[in-house]
Amino acid sequence: MKIVGIAGLMFLLGIVLLSVTVSIAEDRGPETMNFKERFKFTGTKDPVIFKHWEHQENLEKKCSNCHLKEEGGGKLKVELIQFEGVRNDFHNKFCWPCHRSMDVPKGASCKTCHQ
Repeated sequence: MKIVGIAGLMFLLGIVLLSVTVSIAEDRGPETMNFKERFKFTGTKDPVIFKHWEHQENLEKKCSNCHLKEEGGGKLKVELIQFEGVRNDFHNKFCWPCHRSMDVPKGASCKTCHQ
């Protein structure tokens, strides 16, 4: 009976260690990001709440689609300099080119993304 108890305990310990290892290996960053806060925008538009995990799933977890490194995090592939007006770098270099290339339907208004 003692052997079964020890084996069961070892099995549970293995499950716990495996789940911790998997969660550490897959650091996906935050589920969502408030771009206005993250990039310190000062305009009057409502913030874009970027659905980070949703984009990861849609892009098959290829972080290098947006980030310099395949493991993600840190710097983006594009340099964002100009943040004023509708033709800002975020629109022109980051969001719109990718959405166009993937045939994502255009939003009905700014409110589609700016919530």
